[in-house]
Amino acid sequence: MRKSIQIRVVLLLSVATTCLVDDGRALAAADPGVLNSDKDFSANFVNAAIPVQQMVADVVPITGKLALDKRQTRIAAARVPGRLGRIFVFEGQSVQAGEPLAEIYSPDYISAENEYLLAKRFRDTLAADAADGELRADTEETVRSAANKLKVLGAAPTDIEHLERSATIAEYLMVRAPISGVVTQRNVDPGAYLNVGDALMSLANFDTLWLFANTYDADYAALKLGEALDFQTPSLPGQQFSGKIAFIAPSIDPNTHTLPVRCDVPNRDFRLRPEMFVRGELKVGERMGLVVPKSAVIHIRDSDYVIVHDSGKQYRRVRVQGHTFQSDRFVITAGLAANIPVVTDGTLLLNEMMNED
Repeated sequence: MRKSIQIRVVLLLSVATTCLVDDGRALAAADPGVLNSDKDFSANFVNAAIPVQQMVADVVPITGKLALDKRQTRIAAARVPGRLGRIFVFEGQSVQAGEPLAEIYSPDYISAENEYLLAKRFRDTLAADAADGELRADTEETVRSAANKLKVLGAAPTDIEHLERSATIAEYLMVRAPISGVVTQRNVDPGAYLNVGDALMSLANFDTLWLFANTYDADYAALKLGEALDFQTPSLPGQQFSGKIAFIAPSIDPNTHTLPVRCDVPNRDFRLRPEMFVRGELKVGERMGLVVPKSAVIHIRDSDYVIVHDSGKQYRRVRVQGHTFQSDRFVITAGLAANIPVVTDGTLLLNEMMNED
């Protein structure tokens, strides 16, 4: 009886051990990051090499969005009350500083023109009659005051010069572009009545843009004003752009717990546009990294992976951190130890086989 019980216990332990082994094999087979040695594939399609250790630029990865440089935006507004006549430019058109944007019919402006002409005629009359010098000085001052009033109302120096030469009032006041740039918004239509300060349209100069980005608070110590930024945008694949840090926020964003920064980005060729999303790297020094060909890296969602060669036909997918280096290579800065072979050819093939498992 006792022997029978012992035999049963041994059999139960044997069955349990077998189940555990089978479960372990099943778990290993289910691991999507491991390729079993018994998988049938040709090793001729796979090459592995040990990454090269090299001093490379230490970078902080950033993502962000382009925006208008607020220092290069202006509003063209009415300086006199009146009715809007013709509009000469519309959204998207480029203009030069001083170029007419629209015209306003304003009785106040016409009255100021008449005041200027009367002051000028009185001055000229006194000059012809050889009047007292003090009186002539007063008339000169009156003419200058009338000219300044026209400037305050929005008349350009060329408008005042034309009025002086022709001695004929202009029915409309020309609203001119305050800066060279592009019309980004128009607020009124012809025939609308404008009060002092009403905005006709907005203009922006695109020669420089702002890039707003967020960095992790752990990178704060490495950030400095004037540091270089290299970035790309999905809107212009394959093209590289650069900028410099111009502003570092004084506090951490409480919602995202990231540190906002702003970079100045030159844009004289007008390739970049506001609201474009970008992804780039801030260069903050140098560090030792493991350099591999770009073909060795697999980008899955928001993470980078490489496949390492353990032995024989044993391969493993490993998550790493790093960044692009000289366009055709990738620097691994974390996640992989030195002297571990990394698959450089056949990476996509092995990755697909791992996914199938």
